[in-house]
Amino acid sequence: MTETRITLELSNRVASIAINRPDKRNALDEAMFGALANALRRAQDDPYVHCVLVHGIGPHFSAGHDIVAFGTLWPQAEDGAVRRCIVAFAEQPKPLVAAVTGAAVGFGATMLLHADWVVAGESTIFKFPFADLGIVPEAGATALLARRVGDLAARDWLMSGRPIPAAEALRHGFVSCVLPDAEVLAAANDYAARLAAKPPEALHATRHLLQEASTLPGREAIEREVAQLNIFIPAAAKASKTHG
Repeated sequence: MTETRITLELSNRVASIAINRPDKRNALDEAMFGALANALRRAQDDPYVHCVLVHGIGPHFSAGHDIVAFGTLWPQAEDGAVRRCIVAFAEQPKPLVAAVTGAAVGFGATMLLHADWVVAGESTIFKFPFADLGIVPEAGATALLARRVGDLAARDWLMSGRPIPAAEALRHGFVSCVLPDAEVLAAANDYAARLAAKPPEALHATRHLLQEASTLPGREAIEREVAQLNIFIPAAAKASKTHG
C-alpha cells in the first residue's frame, strides 16, 4: 500500500511501515500523518499481522512535523490527522519495533515511546525541541518519557531541547541497542520476525498489562497535551508571522 509518502508492506506476519520523504528528512505533513494513522490501523485490524515495524527511507528516521505546515495543522479537531496518528500509536495492540538512524526529532522521537524495541544507528540524534518552539510535548511524552528514561533525564530532554546522541539514549534506556547504521534495519526486521512467530494473544496481553501497570495512561496524557497544543501552536504561529 502506498498513500502519499507512507508505504506499508506485509511479509512473514510483519507489517513494515516506511516514512518515505527523504528529501525533507522524512518530515510529516498533514497527509502523511493521516496516511501513517491509516497504516497503523490497517496493521492493527489485519489478523495476518502479528508485529509492526516502523522505519524511515534514507539516512534519517523522521524530523517530526513539517515546519512549513506546522501552523496550519493546529488546533487539532477530534478527527485531525495528527491526533489520529498519535492515538493510533497509543492504541496499537501489537508489538511495535522501530529502526532509527540520523534525525529523530519531535514526533520522530516521541512516537518511539510507543515502541517495544528500538534499534538506533550510531549516527542517530534524538531531539525534543518543543520548549524552543514555545509549545509543549506530544504523543504522551509528558507521561511516558520519564517512565522510560527517569524523571530527571526526561525533564532535561524535554526542557532543554538539546541533541541526545545515540549512546546517551542507550545509557538511559530510551533505545534497546545501538548498531552501525548499515545494520539497523536488518536487526529490526530480524527482531520483528522473531516476535511475529510467537503466539500473538500472549504478546498482546503482555503489552496491555505493561501499559496499564503505569499510573497515568499515555492516552490520557495525549489528551492533556493536545488540549495545550491547540492553544500554544496557533499562538506561536501567529507570533512567528508577526515577527517575520
